[in-house]
Amino acid sequence: MDKLDPSDPRAPYVQVAERLRGQLREEAYRVGDKLPPHQAIADEFGVSVGTVKRAYGLLQEEALIVTRQGQGTFVRATGADVPADAPAPPDALTRQLADVQRRLEALERHVGLRPHG
Repeated sequence: MDKLDPSDPRAPYVQVAERLRGQLREEAYRVGDKLPPHQAIADEFGVSVGTVKRAYGLLQEEALIVTRQGQGTFVRATGADVPADAPAPPDALTRQLADVQRRLEALERHVGLRPHG
């Protein structure tokens, strides 16, 4: 079993995604191979199925894997096509705050509290 490092400050799903990314880079899987189901990965790393779903989602955003409803999750990239480092995930809170700010500014313009611009 390949448990995660409890002293690693990163979220467990990020750690699982990194480990899976490493397996893809090392070609433990080939393009088109079906990845193990969520429960098998959860058991392997000692995490919840939800954590694995988030890790798979991260890898899917990076176009390394693809999930087909009712069929499973498949490898899209291996070897040199897999980056050594993951792209920094967008900060969800920062995105949400920027969206709230845009909406507030639009509302203020709409009711005339703020000049257009």
